[in-house]
Amino acid sequence: MSEQPPTADDASMQPTDEPPPPTAAAALRRRRSRARSRPPQLPWDGVAIAAAVAVVALAALSGAGGSVLMAVVLLAGLALVVVAALRRDAAVAAVAAAFAAGVVLIATGIALGDRAQAAGGRGSPFPAVVGLPLTRARALFDRHGPVRYVIRRVSYGARGTVLRATGYSTDGTYGPGSTITLVVGSRPPQP
Repeated sequence: MSEQPPTADDASMQPTDEPPPPTAAAALRRRRSRARSRPPQLPWDGVAIAAAVAVVALAALSGAGGSVLMAVVLLAGLALVVVAALRRDAAVAAVAAAFAAGVVLIATGIALGDRAQAAGGRGSPFPAVVGLPLTRARALFDRHGPVRYVIRRVSYGARGTVLRATGYSTDGTYGPGSTITLVVGSRPPQP
């Protein structure tokens, strides 16, 4: 008998030192054991959002001015943009967009506040002087600073009584330096 070279069938019958190929169940067990050995990971996205909101809340509650608050919100938003880019998380990107909208709102509020201050200080409420004697009406106006008077006397109404008063601004106030027009009656009292 001549010896023939070993075939593939003969080689598979020979015992080897290699372990058999893993089955699906064995692979699943191996993955589970690795997962158990790993420590749980922190949800960094949620931590970043919570930290940004906490920093902004602390700045707001501390009474920081508008510019400081705007800077804090801007920096927190930029930090969230970086986290969103690194983690590729849409939720963090949405919160960063909300922070950007907050910066725009704060800047708008600061601009409107500056504009209101430039328009002048707040005036004093215009007193109800119709029906009062002229001297008492002037005393009420003079309490809030010197004003200029234009007194117009008319032929009707009781003598020395204010019949009409104008000179207040659109919000119903007046301030020092305002021009107050008083219409005063000049008719003598009836006996």
